[in-house]
Amino acid sequence: MAVYTSINPTELSEWLKKFNFENFIDFKGISSGVTNSNYVIFMPNSNYILTIFEHNNNIEELQFYVDLMTYLTEKNFLCPRPIKNNNGQAVGLLKDKPALMVSFLDGKEISIRDSKNCYLVGQYLAKLHLKTNNFPQANENTRDLSWISSMYLNLKEYLSLEDQKIIELEINYHKEIDKVELPEGVIHGDLFRDNVLFFNDKVSGFIDFYYACNEKFIYDIAIAINDWCIDDDGKINKLLYSEFIKGYQSERKLTDNENEYFNSALRLAALRFWLSRLEDFHNAKEGEITSIKDPNHFKDILVNRQTMENYAN
Repeated sequence: MAVYTSINPTELSEWLKKFNFENFIDFKGISSGVTNSNYVIFMPNSNYILTIFEHNNNIEELQFYVDLMTYLTEKNFLCPRPIKNNNGQAVGLLKDKPALMVSFLDGKEISIRDSKNCYLVGQYLAKLHLKTNNFPQANENTRDLSWISSMYLNLKEYLSLEDQKIIELEINYHKEIDKVELPEGVIHGDLFRDNVLFFNDKVSGFIDFYYACNEKFIYDIAIAINDWCIDDDGKINKLLYSEFIKGYQSERKLTDNENEYFNSALRLAALRFWLSRLEDFHNAKEGEITSIKDPNHFKDILVNRQTMENYAN
């Protein structure tokens, strides 16, 4: 989350009138993340999160995320609920950009990970994969290997020869892998620590579903593990990893094919976020509140995953 598009009290009041919300107490921008503009809105009886989309210019394309979160809340999964306006629509234009307001979830990002919360995150990720099994819609993964290859070409001029070689070899490696037999469905696609809320030592919600898509489940697991189950140097923490997998498999067992592909999934997830952060770093947007993260963090993770042992159970 971040703030690139500023709003004033008058603009917010006009937006809220569409929902019959006449009065708000206060609002403030949220600095974490890098993709969209986000605000928390404080109301007399409830709080809400307002997201102004900076890259999704087509309202129709955003309907998948609205319908997915609505579906999940109806299935009692802990995630934000989209708020519909007086016309029954959740997405509308604010300052000529698509915007969405969702319910506010109690809880906060944890600063210190331990085996217990890694177990819980793994467990809830499996619940997400199972609950979306009958979700009738599908969404393409816009950050797949094709995107990675294209983004690399766009950024190549900024990269050292060493980095170019690492990325090119890794892209070629993944082109040769057959993933046909891997279980798939709707994934979160961005389950970093700042997208999981905890309250009273329990998961109180998954947030920021705007990279959700149809993809291999093991890839979603790998994305999460590359952030949740690592030490400061980016290497896998065996205890945190073990508990995460135990939590996941308490709800859904991994297949033999998933275990075999596991290390490749960790590498692909690291490659994807290295390129994502390189894009953010070299093509940074000006904003009121922004948070640009170090691309080399995921370079180091990728290099480590290329040589690590197979951790899969």
